[in-house]
Amino acid sequence: MCFLYSASTTLPRFAWQACRDRLRWLYCPSLPAIGFAARNTLASLIALAAALWMELDSPQWAVATVWSVAQVRRGESMSKARWRIVGTLAGAVAAVVFIAAFPQQAWLFFPAVAAWIGLCSFIATFSVNFRSYAFVLSGYTCSIIAVAAASQPDNVFFIAVSRATYIVLGVVCEAAMALLFAHNLASRARATMLARVEDVLHRLASLLREIVLYDRETLIHAGEFSDMMVSVHHGIEFPAIEMGRHSHAGDHARAVFANISIMVTRLVGLSGSMERAELSKDPLLVDTRGRLLQLCDRLVSCRLQRNMLDTLLRHVTQLHALFQDRARYENDETRRITHSVLCDAMADLATAITHCQAIFMPPPHDRFRFRLPGHRDLRLAFHNGLRGAIAIVGAGMIYEVTAWPGGMGFIAITTLVCGLFATRENPVVGTSRFLSGAIWSAVAAGCLDLWIIPYLADYEVLALILGVFLFVGGLAKYNPATAGAAAAYGLLMPNLLMPGNQLRVDEVTFLNAALHTVLAVGLSLLVFRLVLPFDARNERGRYGRHIRVELRGLCVMPLPPSPQWWIGASVDRIGRLVRHAARTSDHTAAGDIRQTLLLSAVGLNILLLRQLKREQRHEASQTLTLLMRALARYRPISRRGIAMISVARRRVLLMLRQEPDNLWLLRVLGCLDGIGRAASDCVTENRTSQE
Repeated sequence: MCFLYSASTTLPRFAWQACRDRLRWLYCPSLPAIGFAARNTLASLIALAAALWMELDSPQWAVATVWSVAQVRRGESMSKARWRIVGTLAGAVAAVVFIAAFPQQAWLFFPAVAAWIGLCSFIATFSVNFRSYAFVLSGYTCSIIAVAAASQPDNVFFIAVSRATYIVLGVVCEAAMALLFAHNLASRARATMLARVEDVLHRLASLLREIVLYDRETLIHAGEFSDMMVSVHHGIEFPAIEMGRHSHAGDHARAVFANISIMVTRLVGLSGSMERAELSKDPLLVDTRGRLLQLCDRLVSCRLQRNMLDTLLRHVTQLHALFQDRARYENDETRRITHSVLCDAMADLATAITHCQAIFMPPPHDRFRFRLPGHRDLRLAFHNGLRGAIAIVGAGMIYEVTAWPGGMGFIAITTLVCGLFATRENPVVGTSRFLSGAIWSAVAAGCLDLWIIPYLADYEVLALILGVFLFVGGLAKYNPATAGAAAAYGLLMPNLLMPGNQLRVDEVTFLNAALHTVLAVGLSLLVFRLVLPFDARNERGRYGRHIRVELRGLCVMPLPPSPQWWIGASVDRIGRLVRHAARTSDHTAAGDIRQTLLLSAVGLNILLLRQLKREQRHEASQTLTLLMRALARYRPISRRGIAMISVARRRVLLMLRQEPDNLWLLRVLGCLDGIGRAASDCVTENRTSQE
């Protein structure tokens, strides 16, 4: 009895504690959350007042625009506002074209709009951040305008101008209010950028320590490091925007990430050498390992300050000179090759530190530009476009068959939701939260439309009451756990209110609008789950096959890409695999992530070999040419490919014995060893996974 009583009293206590923690964002918000919610609530009310004063046909879209553009970081808001205007204008032009091309031709009009949305989603998949948003926005803006003008095609131009007007109005109101709340923006943006680069250096120290000590989980942690690099690389754009066009700190930060990624990929294959050094107790390699561990200690405590960066750069330069001397004057060939690779890695790190100094203290007349490309997935882009097109065709068919009075709104909301989720790496993630946000928006709008707004006669009172609902939505959007649902709430709730100077929403109108809104979100969710559903395991296999094909092309293509291009695409791919495995809690993904990282190392060393071949004409160049042709024919990741690499290595090693002072041959041997070790480990990993 005592046990039962204790359990019955403890369980509600835990449930109450969990509920209280879940709602802490509402009853105990932080000061930044209050500022964010207050800023955007004021901007929304000002935009609504201006839209009503201008007597626009759909003033609610000005409010929705404010909440769509509003982001936690000012740089994100600025970027999204700019690209929202661009996407709106492009979508308005497309809507006018479609209405003019297919008047009163529903079975031509809806497929044309669906094809346009599919094309926009296809192209948006190849962009990042809010450039991608601009493409999908042009798709669903075209649908919203075209659907609104379908019953009155003669007014399509005025409807397009009206939508563009309240979009610009919402953007201007949000930007003006954000300027009032912005304080010392450039300094805070620089501090944010420095903190992110420092975090990368500290994580590099931990990973480098694992490589040196031959940790069994090095490759998994290297994949997690790649995921962090992708996240930081995409996020660094927004502090750079806040710092202004005159600053090139964002370009220098991207160069830091590129050089560090190249360094890590170079060292992936050296962990085996470090293990052999521990087993054999080779004094020289043990000393090298100790010096690298000292470097790790310096990186852990490093801060982007002038004195510390100068000290770190001197230390790395000394290590570079030391490893170069050991590569030049040692007798053992294995030790010479190892130190040659370490020498190149220190050169990459020194370049990264130089760019860190440029972030901290920009050089005069700095015109440095750098872009780190990402992976371009054609199949994912095709699936995204096809899903969006199928959703719109299905919604149009439902409307034509049922003659539903709310069918046009149903099509517009379906287009909007499909556009928002089409370009995500995993579009299923987040759709459930968006659906819950749509339901909450219907509940909130119902309370306002049916119980409160009919008794109001002045805008001031409406603004006071509506501001409470918008403020709560702002607090929810600032909280990461509820941000997905809050995005739907801020976007759809104003649309369900349908405010107007001479308009009162009755019960039937509201219920029809709420019904087609929630059903449109539900249809979009079903499309993403049922039509070409995302499969993380299938993605991993597809990436592996794609990279293997790319490796064969890297060997023989006339104009090979730069190592930075390859690293950018590889890090992006690895980061996606790590994120998708973490979301699905798939513990079988570790082997595929390790293989992708090893394939990335093979590709980098192939490009470095071709780069070395272009730098100097030597007898070994013919050997490298024959090797590249053989790898393109037999595949680098195969037993025959590994055998061809061993043959080429023996030939170059004989040339090194004839020219012991030739550091170029040492670098060639380092690349060949990197390809051979990574390819052998990849074949072993593949055989183990098949067993």
